[in-house]
Amino acid sequence: MSDNRVFQAFADLAQHQIREYWDFYPTAGSRIGQHEYDGRLPDLSPGKVRRRIEGLHHGVAQLSGIPSNTLDPPQRLSHRLLELFLKRELFNLEETRPVESNPMRQVGFLNVGTYVRRDYAPLADRIRAATQSLQQVPDFMQVLDTYLASTIGRPVLEMSIESYSGMARFYRVDLAKAVIGFDDHSILNEFNQARKRAAVALDNFVESLRDRLRGASEEFAIGSSMYSSMLSTGEGLDLPLSQIVEIGQASLQNNLERLAEVCASINPAQSVREIVAEIGRNHPSPQALIPETRQMLEAIRQSLIDLDLISVPSEDRCQVIETPTYMRYAFAAMDNPGSLETRATESFYYVTPVEDDWTVQQQEEWLSNFNYSTLRIISIHEVYPGHFVHHLHSRYGQPLPLINRVASSYAFTEGWAHYTEQMMLETDYGKNDPTLLVTQLLEALVRNCRYLCSLGMHTQGMSVDEATRYFMDYAYMEELPARREAMRGTFDPGYLNYTLGKLMILKLRDDYRREQGLAYSLKGFHDGLLSYGAPPLPLLRGVMLKSGTSSPL
Repeated sequence: MSDNRVFQAFADLAQHQIREYWDFYPTAGSRIGQHEYDGRLPDLSPGKVRRRIEGLHHGVAQLSGIPSNTLDPPQRLSHRLLELFLKRELFNLEETRPVESNPMRQVGFLNVGTYVRRDYAPLADRIRAATQSLQQVPDFMQVLDTYLASTIGRPVLEMSIESYSGMARFYRVDLAKAVIGFDDHSILNEFNQARKRAAVALDNFVESLRDRLRGASEEFAIGSSMYSSMLSTGEGLDLPLSQIVEIGQASLQNNLERLAEVCASINPAQSVREIVAEIGRNHPSPQALIPETRQMLEAIRQSLIDLDLISVPSEDRCQVIETPTYMRYAFAAMDNPGSLETRATESFYYVTPVEDDWTVQQQEEWLSNFNYSTLRIISIHEVYPGHFVHHLHSRYGQPLPLINRVASSYAFTEGWAHYTEQMMLETDYGKNDPTLLVTQLLEALVRNCRYLCSLGMHTQGMSVDEATRYFMDYAYMEELPARREAMRGTFDPGYLNYTLGKLMILKLRDDYRREQGLAYSLKGFHDGLLSYGAPPLPLLRGVMLKSGTSSPL
């Protein structure tokens, strides 16, 4: 029997800490659905950061005074989740210090697109909120420029220049298009003035970044100690890096062997690379990429229902649109409304098109990654039953403690979506379709390479060129997308979490099946897994398993 008084004390502390988090990062509050935080950007000046660090240490001390041993397993999960939530932010502010070291970590704060895209309030109110945020952009950029260290590595600078330039273009072009038809000229004039000034502030910041490129070193690695802390505070995973590397290498080798076997079954006279190239040539045209992606989603959704793989708790659908210009380092992405949103239901499935200034060869290389089979696998990952269905469970599933809605694990979130690619191909959905299995394995190899290149670049001295070659050699990628993948790893070492999370989910599934015996069902496992939000997977083992202390990998 849990102690309700203890849990209430914990819940009160969690509520207080989450409010303090939203006060410091108001964009996080706004995007999760707390619209009293609309129209505000965070103040990341050193004084504010110091006070935030003091508050976090105080919160950790308060939490340590609330015992968890009298709580039931789901409550203990929430208690541990809050602890990691606070320690992860402390790690970010005290150790990684992204304001000084990684401009890519701040660009997301500047996205005001959800104000005009997501219909949670009258459009006039949403445009006013966007205007208020845009008016703060010049001061925000001044803080970033003032406190950015002079030692940023060239790869991170190059990606930052591209991303902030994309955001300036987004302000000038996309936001202007988004309000076409709105006829309150006083509101519109203020909005237009604000977005133009904000775009100029971004231009100035980009020029400052360009200046820093001169003489910039190639160094960007965070190092082994910080990498281990990233996994410990972010994912609750405390394993030696050498063991994590070995597990990743074994997964890579297994997928390479399976790929060779499947390709041999398709055509033993062709090499793996020849078969991959042949599959890659069968892709939509640049103009058809978005509409053809829309068409395939309903068929995948119906397969989930027919095969009874997971509950789909809503008739909501997502909109397929081009990826915003500032996010085009990614092939595709899902943008769901916040888990506390009460009105807006719009979800956006972003698919990254070719750029107008690319050569014919570059366009072909990019579209080869959107061949029809791979596009199905990507859509499984992003929509059904990946990120979008995960969102539906969070929004329409059983009520969760606030901390479970707010604190999410990178490895759970991306691991779930990546796991579903393999899971779907283990069912009748992939029956007698070896080409689809080839593309699923290729996507797994891309994530294997992310895993090993992240560790390699940040803890073993691997260069961007070496990582690019790694993606080309082991994921059969063309040079342009391979370099994009390598460059992403310079500012996002956590992108190992796709494979890391998938492997932890597979281990949890095997252990869960063993314990459940004849009572086991795949749907029951999936629905149970998603019923806790997106906590670090090692924590979830203590709730879903009797032997929850066993290794997560």
